[in-house]
Amino acid sequence: MADAVQEYAQHRAAPDNWALGRFVVPFPRWNDLMSNFESIARAGEWWPVSLLAAAHESERICELAEHSTELRVESVETKATTIADLAGVKPMVERGLSVFVEPTRLSEFEEIALGLKRMGAAAKIRTGGVTADAFPDPEQVLAFMKTCRKAGIRFKATAGLHHAMRGEYPLTYEKSFSMGEMFGFLNVAMAAALLWSGRPDSVVIRALNERTADAFEFNNDGALWRNNWLTLAELEMAHSEFFAGFGSCSFREPMAELGLEAVRGE
Repeated sequence: MADAVQEYAQHRAAPDNWALGRFVVPFPRWNDLMSNFESIARAGEWWPVSLLAAAHESERICELAEHSTELRVESVETKATTIADLAGVKPMVERGLSVFVEPTRLSEFEEIALGLKRMGAAAKIRTGGVTADAFPDPEQVLAFMKTCRKAGIRFKATAGLHHAMRGEYPLTYEKSFSMGEMFGFLNVAMAAALLWSGRPDSVVIRALNERTADAFEFNNDGALWRNNWLTLAELEMAHSEFFAGFGSCSFREPMAELGLEAVRGE
């Protein structure tokens, strides 16, 4: 925890902190986070936090969010297998928290998605892990996104998104690592924007499978991928209404892949 807190503090002080999201922490480690934060925090400083927690802990989470100041709980990420698992979601949404629910079985997501819409919550998809079988295939990602689109809910993606482009990469940072097929965060973001703007499934699948960085072009007016143009207004709408963003255990790696690596702040 100490290393993670120190690294997050460095990222917040860097010129590219505009791209930095919330500090994600398991709910049981809240006190550990608090003690480490207090050891380095400057006067008046506060951090946005997202909790990984079970929905049935909603009462304790709401109480914590009510009284958190320097570490401000803004969102909660939880899991659900059935619609019954959403029982604790609504109180957190009513408290003003952004709640992202990850279905444990993508094949049974539709009913959960409709429940999330009724409660004002969002969805989450796990796009990887430390073993090859933790990665969904592109068709599963497409099906998940289409279900979110149909239900009218936002989603975020997390895990296995260190790289910009789809390809075969080491699954862990261990010395004796295994390789696996990973999604690129640029693939997922573009695929979501294309789906939101009404492109057919075949185009979205090709975007998820794209491996060539030169196939993408960006300027102040929008983005182009293989003859598919999205205006800046379309991209902004897709972000605000559909694809909330992605999570990665590394901040520097994704930024470097985009050529946006900046000097660390002091």
